[in-house]
Amino acid sequence: MTPVYLQRGALHSALGDDLSAAGQALRGGGLPTAKPFLLHELQQPRPFLGVRASAESREQRLDRLVVETLGDDAGALGDCLLIVASTSLDINDLERRAADEGGFQPEHSTPLDLVAEQLRQRWGFADAFTLNTACTSAANGLLYGARMLASGSFQRCLVVSFETPSAVARQGFGALDLTSPSGRYRPFHPERDGLILGEAYAATLLSLRPGPAPLARLLGGFSACDTSNLTTTREDGSHIDWVMRRALHSAGTSSAGIGLIKLHGTATGANDRAEHNGVRLLFSERLPALCVLKPWLGHTLGACGLSETLLLVENLARLPGVDYADEATLPLSGTPFSVAEDSLLLANFFGFGGNNASLVLQRCAGGAA
Repeated sequence: MTPVYLQRGALHSALGDDLSAAGQALRGGGLPTAKPFLLHELQQPRPFLGVRASAESREQRLDRLVVETLGDDAGALGDCLLIVASTSLDINDLERRAADEGGFQPEHSTPLDLVAEQLRQRWGFADAFTLNTACTSAANGLLYGARMLASGSFQRCLVVSFETPSAVARQGFGALDLTSPSGRYRPFHPERDGLILGEAYAATLLSLRPGPAPLARLLGGFSACDTSNLTTTREDGSHIDWVMRRALHSAGTSSAGIGLIKLHGTATGANDRAEHNGVRLLFSERLPALCVLKPWLGHTLGACGLSETLLLVENLARLPGVDYADEATLPLSGTPFSVAEDSLLLANFFGFGGNNASLVLQRCAGGAA
């Protein structure tokens, strides 16, 4: 794969209003405070990690992402592709309009391609593509953007991802018994009890050449769909192992070269078992450092491929440990730790429906600490 640079990034999440604030919060070690919602089926509360309340519309927030990410380059965008990645589509808008207007009408629908086209027209991007592959949406957005740049079709690519889990998503995950009743988000704990959904808006600018202070290089990656099951991947880890190996091959490296694995770590039974087994298969001789980020962001679904990637590369000097490390099924750190700036990073994103993606990244010298 032809490497690309992540020039700049923007992140609005439960950890903070921008990427810098989120990094400071992560390095501080404290977990964000979740707000409860009522799971109707059981009449029980479940936690949710949302962004700070704002009067911004979705369009205003997406425009702010563009401004924060492009900076002084927000002028002529005729050479820049826009990729919008999400799983929420227009569900939130439909819920609001149905509530306001007494029910759903077909003309209410604003599919993701329309959201992307409206954003393209407002800013003058050369073209707009969309991706909706469950939890791998944004990770696939990065891989597809890199491919389009390597083809010479565009000079730059802005990848935007957002996830505002709606009532439908919250109730649906709850009905599947995937949300945590305890409110303790503990990936790879023997008694983990599910995920905590999170809200996020994220963006990054990709290019083939480095700008003044790029965040990281995307050296390689691979994505594939495990068709052995309608909803998940093989719990023996074989498909995940294969995807990670292909990602390493595309980056011209091997498992021995990896200094850190950012685990997907949803804290759901099948997903954690599959990733645990896949990691053990590939790294049978030596496990590098491991980290999980969802306890601090929530599971941001289609946006996690970008929200977690940005948070990871910005905070290699102080990554968080977990307070259950002694009990975890994988050797997670119990205290904050760091990895070398030039470490190769393997970032995993394994989604509902068996779509699995791994990215190989390297922080750029002189990037943020």
